[in-house]
Amino acid sequence: MNQKVIASFVCKSEDFTSNKKHINQETDFKNLEQAFHNVLLGQRIITLVEKAYGEIETVLSQVKHYVSSSLLSNLEDSQKAILEVKIPLSLKALDKIAQTSTHKGQNLLNGNLSASVKNNSHFFLLVGSISSSENRINLNTSLDIPSISTKSLGLEKLSVGSKQDGFNELMMLENALAIIIQLKQRSSSLRSHLEKVNQYLSISIENHHAANTAPYSCEQAEELIRVATDFRNINDDY
Repeated sequence: MNQKVIASFVCKSEDFTSNKKHINQETDFKNLEQAFHNVLLGQRIITLVEKAYGEIETVLSQVKHYVSSSLLSNLEDSQKAILEVKIPLSLKALDKIAQTSTHKGQNLLNGNLSASVKNNSHFFLLVGSISSSENRINLNTSLDIPSISTKSLGLEKLSVGSKQDGFNELMMLENALAIIIQLKQRSSSLRSHLEKVNQYLSISIENHHAANTAPYSCEQAEELIRVATDFRNINDDY
């Protein structure tokens, strides 16, 4: 399977158990640092998409206010004309937000991070000290970001029209807002998980640093195994 790995960290479990006296501490420390970097990368991606979610939510709420205002019975023609200009401008701003939400040239809101794309096109974040499936975070299934645009949200033809059209448009806007709220919940869940992983990796790095400044002992090896086991349990619970 040609899976896309955004960042990798591979360390075999037997490195901890088969021959403790010959653990390559320098290599292992670099691997832990790489895993820590991978977690920061995941958190950076979440920060970017959450920023976009917030901006899109603001635009949708603004457009909802415009559509609601257009339904007022005492609306003057001049006010209606202003709304006819504001609505498409806001929708254009929404599309711009979606198109410019990128990370290293990769668009984050164009559907590439959707769970519905082919499995061999999924993006994985490797954050564990053992090369196993439980240490791979599938960003497509965790974030599941569909293609976001006025067209995909069914809003591209939104305008000031009849009252019946206005009520239908309000329903579409409510649905669009519900999608954004659900996406924010998913990103929040992944952020919490990465924070826990970050904590355990920090402990592991501190233990390795201590091991490199003192004679290596069996107790230190036992501690490394314990941290690795706890770390694996965290990923199993996610």
